Amino acid sequence: MRTEQEIFNELELLSTKEGFWEVVAFFCWKDTFIHFSSDKLDREAFSQAFDRTRLSRTELSTLVGLACKSGFNTKKLGFDELKERAEHIWQLFDELHHSFYPPLDIAALSASAQFDSKDGDDLADFGKFMRKLTLSEDKNHFMREAIFYGGDGVFKHQYRDLAKRRYYLDEDWIAVNKGFKISQAVDVISAIEQIQLEKANRAISSAKSWPLPYHLLVFSFDISEIVTQSGLSKETVGAVIAAFSAKPEEGMDCFKSVDDFNPKNAFPIVKIDENTFVSFQAYSLWEALYESPFFWFNADDTYKVVASNHRGAFTEEFTAERLALVFGEENVLTNIDIFDGKGKAGEIDVLVTFGDFAIVVQAKSKKLTLEARKGNSKQLEGDFKKAIQDAYNQAYLCSQLLQKDGYVYKNESGNKVNIQSKFKMIFPVCIVSDHYPALAAQARHFLNYQTTDVIKHPYVMDVFLIDMITEMLPSPLRVLDYLIKRSDYGDSLFSNHELVILSTYIKQNLYFDEDPALIMLDDDISVDLELAMLARRDGYDGEVTPEGFLTAHKDTHVGRIIEDIGFSTDYCLQKLGLHLLSMCGDSINLLNEAISKMIAQFKKDHRHHDISLPMLEQKTGLTIHCNEEYNETAFKKLISHCEKRKYTCKADSWVGCCFSPNQARFRFASYHESKWIQSDEMEKLVAGLKPISPEHHIEDIRKLSFGERSQIIHKKIGRNEPCPCGSGKKYKRCCIP
Repeated sequence: MRTEQEIFNELELLSTKEGFWEVVAFFCWKDTFIHFSSDKLDREAFSQAFDRTRLSRTELSTLVGLACKSGFNTKKLGFDELKERAEHIWQLFDELHHSFYPPLDIAALSASAQFDSKDGDDLADFGKFMRKLTLSEDKNHFMREAIFYGGDGVFKHQYRDLAKRRYYLDEDWIAVNKGFKISQAVDVISAIEQIQLEKANRAISSAKSWPLPYHLLVFSFDISEIVTQSGLSKETVGAVIAAFSAKPEEGMDCFKSVDDFNPKNAFPIVKIDENTFVSFQAYSLWEALYESPFFWFNADDTYKVVASNHRGAFTEEFTAERLALVFGEENVLTNIDIFDGKGKAGEIDVLVTFGDFAIVVQAKSKKLTLEARKGNSKQLEGDFKKAIQDAYNQAYLCSQLLQKDGYVYKNESGNKVNIQSKFKMIFPVCIVSDHYPALAAQARHFLNYQTTDVIKHPYVMDVFLIDMITEMLPSPLRVLDYLIKRSDYGDSLFSNHELVILSTYIKQNLYFDEDPALIMLDDDISVDLELAMLARRDGYDGEVTPEGFLTAHKDTHVGRIIEDIGFSTDYCLQKLGLHLLSMCGDSINLLNEAISKMIAQFKKDHRHHDISLPMLEQKTGLTIHCNEEYNETAFKKLISHCEKRKYTCKADSWVGCCFSPNQARFRFASYHESKWIQSDEMEKLVAGLKPISPEHHIEDIRKLSFGERSQIIHKKIGRNEPCPCGSGKKYKRCCIP
């Protein structure tokens, strides 16, 4: 097997031949556009973006860099020559991919890591296994591969939208030193993208064959085209293009291997002459808009400290703003200092308290250094420690302090804040402001963490993921449910990006037919999420919520219960919601049918009906009462019944729900949690309780029985008394005959 440097050298040699720019243009035309013939961009068409025959964005950037290093040329190629060169390059990249890995004795490594244990207990901690592979290596080959081939964990429109938010405090500096505003840069890049899209469609319409006779023209443009498309002045357009452009060979001498810095990522617009430019990847333009200002500021010794403070503030403020959209501003605090009797014991960047749940966020704005991107093991681990590990350590410390009494909490103004110390569940979250290459892989590989019954598995993410979570999950209940399920899987879920795991939750509730110890998720799972985000952020014609877990039970009995309690801080209601969200789709469908059957039966006999559904393996269960009894009477009945069912099923927890058959809406809930202990007293109480039959495991809805049928005790109700249906209205204005 050849070394990666030998393969890179051959690619560079190919780049010196005339016509190489046309080859690069062909690959960018083929692999950066979505090609479809229908009127609507649908899932099938969009799935092209994940076709494994496409070159990755990093591979395309490598070709662009090599083309620029060898100098600009416009030679056209015939079909046969273009095909031959393209196939050669594709084969070289395939060879390059395989060269990233050193020869391994997997059997020996697996044995030493005890990775092949029969009980599978060690499978979940794949990070330890990976660390054994590279323990004595100076270069982390596996992390290099993840960084180079990790793909895109950010959507283009997120770079666009968050860049405006990220640099709003730096607008004056940018205007003075660069001659434009970020919003104007957005207009220019949007114009370039639109012009290239129109050129591509015109070329396809007029072409009589595939591929196009000449692809390079699609990616070329001049200043006047951008001025016309954007509506901005020539001076402003020129200033924007100057900030993101460079001549082909400019600065390219340093690009000698796949690990080296590629200046064309920072300057994605290639300046051919004073009026003609080429840009091969729109995504690179948006990424540069988000990333490059950091380097501009850093070159100004008088401003870089100010800009650094702005970056840190952005990460905290944006995270708090997004979380407040879901949990409410009153439940999201920023810059909380924790004091004991001796001084400051800890500080929390963003704290969400929602009932008995807490989210502790520590935000960082560190970048991955060039040496780390090259795979230097020590630098990778050092960068990770600065960006993530230190943040997690602080988050874990503060999570511990939140469980203890005697601490004083103050906001950034020095005012005391009242925070409870009896949280049932705390989620430590680490957030970075930049797109961190292979962040999920690095977290699995490097992060040292602890969990307790209260402090859950840490969640490492960037601002782009928190943007998507708070955009797509419509209520606190949904976000908490996702955090719990994501935490429960820990390191056993494998994907290039966390957005793929979020997509899997949105599609199928992180539910898998089996209970595997290790799950690999492909990037194409995120197709529906990206289409939904395009519909929300760019106005594309499509569904704003992917079909699946979030939509499956809308406008059903269970769906309305979840909707009614989605924003509640009451622990009983939260546990009811989490219980319902833990059920598979078939079980929820059958439960909906059961509730409909109880409602229909009630309207015939006006009697109480109920159903109990145990989850014996999880040592929990659900009881639903369907009646119109007074709240106090109905609540006592529900509590008593749930305690009995919990005991007979030897469960550690049980959820109860009372449902109004007249209103077809949820009334109230109860939650029961305690370790099961044998009790003579309870044995007597449950002696006459009808046992739960096997049919209650929701296999055949027609065989379900609905518990006791005791007649509701009727009494004369005054016209001005509260209606017994629980509506809150007077009897005379509600259900009086």
